[in-house]
Amino acid sequence: MDFSVVILLSLSYIVHGFEYQKRCILYRKHCVDHCPRRMHPYHTRCDGQTMSQRTCAEPHTFVLGYTCGWSRCDCNGDLVLDENTGDCVQYHGCTMPLSKREKNRKRGKKKDWKLSKRLRLRNYEDPMDKYIRGPTP
Repeated sequence: MDFSVVILLSLSYIVHGFEYQKRCILYRKHCVDHCPRRMHPYHTRCDGQTMSQRTCAEPHTFVLGYTCGWSRCDCNGDLVLDENTGDCVQYHGCTMPLSKREKNRKRGKKKDWKLSKRLRLRNYEDPMDKYIRGPTP
């Protein structure tokens, strides 16, 4: 009886042990087991500088510094990550989102702006300009 309990507990430990050893690669702010097509895993191995990810907003890589113990999905070759769609695309194929101001902007007659009544402009001559021109005869 004792031997069968030990076997049963050992078997359950082995089965659950494999379940908890899931790979975690960061992709779109979630952990995934494998990277999607046209992507490869980038691991920080605690042995050097970590490079940034190439995105549509920042197509050039730069050094993030010394980081350790995490992984992410990076695009293959010359592709950059389109953060809107989560796909790897050529840089010229990036979709640039319009800001809310540009979307809601109405096209119409331009408004004539008037000078504020609070703003008082005096005929004030700068002393440095006066000095440069010299004395007036």
